[in-house]
Amino acid sequence: MSAILMDGRELSARLMPELKRYAQDLRQRHVNPPVLGAILAGDNPASVQYVRNKRRLAEELGFKTEILTLKAAEATTDRLLAEIDRFNRDPRITGILLQLPLPPEVDQFRLFDAIAPEKDVDAVGAPSISGFYRGEWGSFIPCTPRGVLELLNFYRVPVEGMKATVIGRSDIAGKPMAVILGGRLCNATVTWCHRHTRDLESICREADLLVPCAGAELPDRQFLITAEMVKPGACVIDVGFRRIGPGRFGGDVDLEGVSKVAKWLTPNPGGTGPMTVVALMQNLIDAARYQLGLERASYSV
Repeated sequence: MSAILMDGRELSARLMPELKRYAQDLRQRHVNPPVLGAILAGDNPASVQYVRNKRRLAEELGFKTEILTLKAAEATTDRLLAEIDRFNRDPRITGILLQLPLPPEVDQFRLFDAIAPEKDVDAVGAPSISGFYRGEWGSFIPCTPRGVLELLNFYRVPVEGMKATVIGRSDIAGKPMAVILGGRLCNATVTWCHRHTRDLESICREADLLVPCAGAELPDRQFLITAEMVKPGACVIDVGFRRIGPGRFGGDVDLEGVSKVAKWLTPNPGGTGPMTVVALMQNLIDAARYQLGLERASYSV
């Protein structure tokens, strides 16, 4: 078997004309174009790369970005709360992105809930969470799960009724992904795994849909998910993202081995990453539309 590669770059290119039409409409309605306010604390290489990609796409759409970069030592909870408050009060800022991970001593939940709900484009605050927790779209869906949903729809993966396994419990990937897949938006049956899960291998082998979101560095092997852990014919969505060498990034899945077993498989890089960035722009467009009294934008995918 040779898996169907779920190409996020191809799908993002297909969506670009639609994004540009919405962007042009917003630029005509606004005196100033939408602005993404992003906060990057620390020097995590994957985070730096993601912020770079987000700025590039925003500028391609004619949007603006205001990126605040802080060293880890400067990124206290109080300092970050003050910067979020500044973005909240700034009428130029359409959406606010708090790039994760944050330094471990920071109280990230206080920060999440400090973001104004109408600007919460990564859907981390309590008002945003309540929407997809209840099986509804709400105002925003977190960018990574939104990108994954679009890949699943575009490649016609029949998620309803599938046994899905999600690995990881970050607040922007694994945790919302598990809730959304198991809720009324997708109707899968979800097993949610993390670093304390026992016998991960056997759980993975039962999954029709496997979504590792760990970005794991392992002491004994290169990849978290190998071919022996994948059910033949499964769909494998590799959300994990980590630096594997100078200027090189990879994920949780052994692409070469798993491609011989799975039916659908995302490359990494090039799978969920581009769609996460596209989803952020979609959420930024929605934020601007909400602030104009308009409904959420709709797309062909």
